[in-house]
Amino acid sequence: MPAEPDCWVLLGDFSYSTGMGGHVRFIVERNTEDPALHGISSDEDKGAGLRPVAVFTEPARGPIEGRPTWKGDRMCAAIERDARGIASRRALRDCAMWPLAVS
Repeated sequence: MPAEPDCWVLLGDFSYSTGMGGHVRFIVERNTEDPALHGISSDEDKGAGLRPVAVFTEPARGPIEGRPTWKGDRMCAAIERDARGIASRRALRDCAMWPLAVS
């Protein structure tokens, strides 16, 4: 994701258990300059903070673009499914609130 943090707005988050009491939290953000562009970041709760995972468009204009460390991960399909769910629900909510939506 770009370095300009003001270009992204938080839409929601979800997490997965890694077993043995650990978990990974994923956040989904929308780009304010291109509302179809979304980013996924993760926090493994190890003190490193958020790290970029992938970017995607919603509605889909092509495949998700994952970071090399996430490509092929067995959780990729579930992460994409949940992130797209957050992005599409938020888009529907914003449309329903029009003209009051300010994202």
